[in-house]
Amino acid sequence: MVVAGLWLWWAAPWADGNDRWKLVADQPSVTYGQVIATGEHDAWAFGWKILGIAAWVPVADGPHRPTAFHWDGDRWKKSDFPVERGDVGPVAASGPSRVWALAGGSVLRWDGRAWTTVRKIPATAWTLAAAGDDVWLLGDREVWHHDGTTWSMSRVSFRTRHVSARSASDVWALDDDGPSVHHFDGRTWTRVDLSAHLPKAPPPFADVPPGPLHARLSAITADPSGVWITGEIGMSSFLLFWTGSGWQTEDTSVKAGRLPREIPPVPDGRGGHWFVGSTDVNGLDSALAHRDLVGHWTKIPAGGQLTSLSAVPGGPLLATGRIGRASGVFRNLP
Repeated sequence: MVVAGLWLWWAAPWADGNDRWKLVADQPSVTYGQVIATGEHDAWAFGWKILGIAAWVPVADGPHRPTAFHWDGDRWKKSDFPVERGDVGPVAASGPSRVWALAGGSVLRWDGRAWTTVRKIPATAWTLAAAGDDVWLLGDREVWHHDGTTWSMSRVSFRTRHVSARSASDVWALDDDGPSVHHFDGRTWTRVDLSAHLPKAPPPFADVPPGPLHARLSAITADPSGVWITGEIGMSSFLLFWTGSGWQTEDTSVKAGRLPREIPPVPDGRGGHWFVGSTDVNGLDSALAHRDLVGHWTKIPAGGQLTSLSAVPGGPLLATGRIGRASGVFRNLP
């Protein structure tokens, strides 16, 4: 009976996902990494492996080996980085042949054929954004910009770890130190104070502490429909957005659950957005949440933990994470 039970456990359908998420890349090294779709038949998943020990949990002591896997619309294949040590940091892409990653102390680029080291990461650069041929590195009061040919550096008055770009003259960055967002119009950065639009206290039903007692901005997406910012206060999450007619705030705690801090909204291509929500107060049991163009929400439990989310243009959703015994990259099932 014990042997039969173990066999049934091993052969269970959720060994490769469940009825909502199908494992498409069995790669534990990207479980806590990132996935980014760059075309209808093109995507990347990034993570890292622990060197020297059997464990692969990211919080374990390193050193780490950066890992990358490429999807060509048919299968996932490992792609070697030109760096052998270090974690994979932020990634960005503006097309199948313009994919950028911060890893191993370097700025890396995929040009459609191979990964190359573009330059060392400036000590003050922590995150990046891409639009067309342009890429920006931002961090501690400095902005590094590559226009497709040359690099330039300018100083700014803010620090940021979250940035999103719509074009070379339309870049948005969250302020690390206050309730503000900074906008670049191609020439100058302008600070936009958001304090008047943020919740002043956690909702009455929110359990506090833990969580910030003042509103904190977590992630940002700028797309053709507007600028979309997630945040948290206490144990509750909120959405702040601008669509051309002023800033609006929406409590998402009931509609989507608690939102992870580092996962930005994902455009659905129709004016709506996908979010990684949750079904528990700590935000660990993930749910797929969707807000459509008119503000209607739906939420479906994922049955596991999703750690990143991306949408294939004209195709399915991809996510990294763990569902049951399966870990790696998953595809959302209709």
